[in-house]
Amino acid sequence: MKTHIEIVSKNLLHNLALFRNGKAKKLMFVVKANAYGHGLKEIAQITGGSPLVDYYAVDSVQEAMILKEAKVPQPVLVIGWSDERELSELIGNGFETVIPSIAQMKRVDSISRRFHLKAGVHLKVETGTARMGMEPSDVIGLFRDSQFPNIEIKGIYSHFANIEDTADPSYARFQLKVFKSLLDQIHIKTVLRHFSCSASALLFPETYFDMIRVGISAYGYWPSKQTYVSYLGKNGIGVDLKRVLNWYSKVIQVKKLKKGSAIGYGLTYKTYDNSRIVVVPVGYYDGYDRRLSNQSNIIINGCLAPLRGRICMNMLMADVTHIRKVRPGDPVILIGENNSEKIDANALADLSGTIHYEILSRLNPLIPRIVT
Repeated sequence: MKTHIEIVSKNLLHNLALFRNGKAKKLMFVVKANAYGHGLKEIAQITGGSPLVDYYAVDSVQEAMILKEAKVPQPVLVIGWSDERELSELIGNGFETVIPSIAQMKRVDSISRRFHLKAGVHLKVETGTARMGMEPSDVIGLFRDSQFPNIEIKGIYSHFANIEDTADPSYARFQLKVFKSLLDQIHIKTVLRHFSCSASALLFPETYFDMIRVGISAYGYWPSKQTYVSYLGKNGIGVDLKRVLNWYSKVIQVKKLKKGSAIGYGLTYKTYDNSRIVVVPVGYYDGYDRRLSNQSNIIINGCLAPLRGRICMNMLMADVTHIRKVRPGDPVILIGENNSEKIDANALADLSGTIHYEILSRLNPLIPRIVT
C-alpha cells in the first residue's frame, strides 16, 4: 500500500489507564471525528468491553452506528447536534443524546413516545462557552417540574471554554462555580455529573465529579503547551503520555536534478545545487496540509528530509541529497520516529499555523489503519 497509519494498541491502553486508575469513578472516551483521526472502528476494536472505558462520546448517529456494528457493550452518547430524522435513528438504536435546549427536549420526548421507549439524555449546561447548551434556569425548571415522561435523564454536564489555551484558570473556575451552583439547586442522585476534559483531568481534580471525558490525551498528546507547563509547575514532572498513531508511506521515485531546477506547482522551490529528490505518494487529499509546503520534514532512513515544492493533491517531494542510498520502496515516516529523529502532530501543527487536533482529525479516513 502507498500509505498507511499504524495504531499502537498498548499505547492507547496505557494512556487510558493513566486517567482511569485513581483519577475518576468513570471515564468517557471521546472518539468523535473518526477517533481524532485514528480510526473509529480500530479504536473500538481495541477498547470495546475494556474496563478502562465506561462510556463513549461521538459526534453523530453515524459514528454511533459504527460503534454498534463493532458490538461495543458500553453506552454511547451522541454529543453533537441531531435533527429529527437522526434523533429517530438514535433513539431507536438505544443511544443516548445531548439535550441543549427545551425545544430539543420536546422533540426527543415526542419521538420516544412513538417508539414506546424512554430515551436516555444528558443535559448540556451553558456555563460560558456560548455553544450548544441550556441556561441553568431552564435546567432547574426541568428538575422541579418535569413534563417529559418518555425521557430518562442520565447525565448533566458542561464544557470548559478556556482551560487549554492559558495558564490562568480563573475563567475555568468561574464556569465550575456556575455548574456547582446549579447542582446545589437540583436533586440528581442517580444522574452522572461530568465536566472534565483532558486538560482539567490533568490539572484540576475538583472537576472530576462522577465521570471525566478524555479525548486528545488518550491518543498520547497534551492538550496544549500551556497545559503541559501548568502540570509541570504543579507536579515537577509530566505524565508519560504515549503517541498512539504513526503514519507511514514509501519512496516511489528518486530523481536527480541540476542546479536551478524547479520543483512542483508554481515553481516555488528551485535547487541551489545539483540535488536528489524523492517523490512520496501522499498529499493534501490524505490530510497532509498544503501549508506544510517547503516547511516540514519527513523521515527517510533515519534522517530528516525537507519538503521541496508545493504539496500536491496526492504527492509530495523531499530533498534527499544528504542521505545516502535512497531507493524506491524505502519507508517514509510522516508522523513517528526513527533513531533520534521524531515528527509528531504538534510539530506539523506549529509549522502550518494550527493545532494538533486538526492535524490528526483531518487524516483521510480511507487511509488503512493497522492495529498493532
